[in-house]
Amino acid sequence: MLSYAAKTDVGNKRSNNEDCYLASPELSLWIMADGVGGQDAGEVASQIVCNVIKSEVQAGQGLEDAIQMSHQAVKASPAEGVGQPGMASTVVALLVHGSDYQVSWVGDSRAYLWSAGELSQLTHDQSLVQRLLDEHVITEEQAANHPRRNLVIQALGQEGLESVEVETVRGRFNENDIILLCSDGLSDYVSDTDIASILQAATDQQAAVDQLVTAALATEGKDNITVLAIHMKELARQETLQMASINKSENESPTVSGGVLWPWLVAAVVLIGAGWLLTSGVL
Repeated sequence: MLSYAAKTDVGNKRSNNEDCYLASPELSLWIMADGVGGQDAGEVASQIVCNVIKSEVQAGQGLEDAIQMSHQAVKASPAEGVGQPGMASTVVALLVHGSDYQVSWVGDSRAYLWSAGELSQLTHDQSLVQRLLDEHVITEEQAANHPRRNLVIQALGQEGLESVEVETVRGRFNENDIILLCSDGLSDYVSDTDIASILQAATDQQAAVDQLVTAALATEGKDNITVLAIHMKELARQETLQMASINKSENESPTVSGGVLWPWLVAAVVLIGAGWLLTSGVL
């Protein structure tokens, strides 16, 4: 069983919120999209992204294909009178199948996994600063204050981009794990160490989400802030019980097989005895 909590805030400096999130527990789907473009209707782009991905997943499309379709939808919308040319959006989306998860993303919106008291970043930012870090051009300290740290390498709806490179990571969702989806309004202003501390101390996922947004607002908080926390509660326990039942059956199978063999052993003894009686001239 999965439960979730979510919260979004315009932040300390913006007049509008270009973030959009969508929670669809019936599809085991959660989406966080961060509009790009400021006055170029970023909030429209992020809304389109969320709606199209949900619609396509509901129709049976894979998550990566659904994200590609949202890219095409954002590009086509201005010609249809929706939004503005130049609008775009990042996205990070979580799709759960049983106890297996898939996280797919474009841009610098992030997913974290909180498991067994440890925080790990599942996504890899598609941003200029991350590329400079990967190429060892700048240090982590320089990245934190880089003037172009909000520049993404690609985004959904980006003009001149025929398709986007959707990155994906898959894993197992264990009991009491939390997957956190967030915009850079959180990750740019609250360190991974502080995120981990808040998750460790929070009494439930709603408290964690509220405290994470509060922590971002307590800093500069210049950007919109959106956080979703998806918590695995009971499904893993059910699967563990099922596996235990399977293992128990496998362990008991020799005994069951042995019981099935008894009639054959009796028949063999009878045949051997009859043969001995024949050779002895008794029969």
